[in-house]
Amino acid sequence: MAKISAAGAGAEETGGPMSLGEKVYAEMKAAIIVGDFRQGAIFNEADLAARFSVSTSPVKEALSRLRQDGLVRVIGRRGYAVTELTLQDFHDLIEIRIVLECAACELAAPRVADEHVAQMRALSSVEIDLSDSQSRRAFTRANQDFHELIPAIAGNVRILRAIQQNFVDMQRALFVDIARGDEVGLVHDHDEIIGALARRDPRGARDAMYRHIIQARDRVIDRMMRRHSSLQHMSLTPKEQS
Repeated sequence: MAKISAAGAGAEETGGPMSLGEKVYAEMKAAIIVGDFRQGAIFNEADLAARFSVSTSPVKEALSRLRQDGLVRVIGRRGYAVTELTLQDFHDLIEIRIVLECAACELAAPRVADEHVAQMRALSSVEIDLSDSQSRRAFTRANQDFHELIPAIAGNVRILRAIQQNFVDMQRALFVDIARGDEVGLVHDHDEIIGALARRDPRGARDAMYRHIIQARDRVIDRMMRRHSSLQHMSLTPKEQS
């Protein structure tokens, strides 16, 4: 991974300079979201300092923030581990998304302007190459921007904040147990939502978002279940051969 330097660094959200701790935090958070740091991966402060070519001080700062975000946990003397999303976690997140994002679509539809439609189409045109980390990051950024644009159009700051609060884990779930060739399951698949919003159709937009969330849920659960079945088979195989 490239050396992190504070010189000339710009903060993505504030536009101001970022400290080394903020840079390490942002890099690690992005890496966790797109699966560069796999769920359950273990590391310590020295490993990360070497990886990012910094001292342990900014690493400590970054890890403290990531713990607050619920993205890493302490595992005693071994260091830290990336937290794992359970199937129950995922079901809870889906229920939250259905409530928040379907409501956001219904509220946004009467307020959609032509420039909003163009913006949504541009965000949904970003493609993904699973073999490339930067491509995965660009895809997740565009996906998050799309889903945050709708409550912004609706003018409901509380819905927007609630979506932002949960979207990191939703993005992580997109990459759970994903493998090369699964790109087809990661297309943005927003055309139906955009079409309903462009028609200023509140009910149609709400229903389109519901279908979009359910389809994404089914793809992720299918991957989770296939992996669980594979691991269970691997654990049983030695016994069957004895």
